[in-house]
Amino acid sequence: MSDSDNTFRDTLTASMARWKVFLDPEKLAQFRAHFVAMVETNRTLNLTRMTDPTEAAVKHYADSLAMLLWSEAHAPNTRTVLDIGTGAGFPAIPLAVMRPHWDITAIDSTAKKIRFVTDTARQLGLQNLKAEHAHTDHWQPASRFDLVTMRAVSSLSECVSIGSRFASSGGSVIAYKTATLEAAEVNSAHATARAIGLSVADPFQYDLQLGDERIERALYVYHTRR
Repeated sequence: MSDSDNTFRDTLTASMARWKVFLDPEKLAQFRAHFVAMVETNRTLNLTRMTDPTEAAVKHYADSLAMLLWSEAHAPNTRTVLDIGTGAGFPAIPLAVMRPHWDITAIDSTAKKIRFVTDTARQLGLQNLKAEHAHTDHWQPASRFDLVTMRAVSSLSECVSIGSRFASSGGSVIAYKTATLEAAEVNSAHATARAIGLSVADPFQYDLQLGDERIERALYVYHTRR
C-alpha cells in the first residue's frame, strides 16, 4: 500500500472515529478503491478538484457520511434514497457502502460522470446503487424516495424546489451546505419550502477536522407532508 493509500485510510478512519463510526477493513477497501478510481479518471475527466488523499478523505467521504448521524436519529426506517447531481458519486457511493440495505439511485446530467459511477459501483459490488444519466427537469422515476440528497449543487432554495418533486409522502429533502450560509439564502429557502408545503426542520450541524482547520457544515432538512 502506498503512502497516499495509508494517508487516505488513516485520515478517513480518524475522521469517522470522531463520530464513533468505525470502518471495517472491507469498507475501507471499498472507499480506497473508489478514491483511486476517481483520481485515475480525473486525469481525463473533470470529476473533482480534490485529489489530495487527506483533503478528499475529509471533505468528500467524511462529509458525505454525516448523513449516517442524522438518519440514525431522524430517519431510522429509510429504505430509498435519491442523490441528485452525484458527480463522482458523493454522497451516493459512501452511503451505499455503509448502508447496504438502502436502495440508492444517483443521477447526474453529465453522462461521463454517470458511467464512472456505474462502473465503480459494479467494481465495488454495490448492488444497492444504480446510476442514471438524467436531468431533473425531465426525469420521471417510477416512485418517489424517502430521502432526496443534494451536495455541492445549486442554491439552497433551488435544492428545496428540485428535491421536493422527488420526495415521497413523509419523506425528506436534505442539502449539504456550509453551516455559515448567509441568512438571506436560508430565509429564501425556508420561504420556498413553506410555499410548496414542506416543513422546515432545524439544520443538523456537524464539523470536519482537516489538520488544524475546523470546517463547520450542516444538513438543511425539509420534510414533505404525510
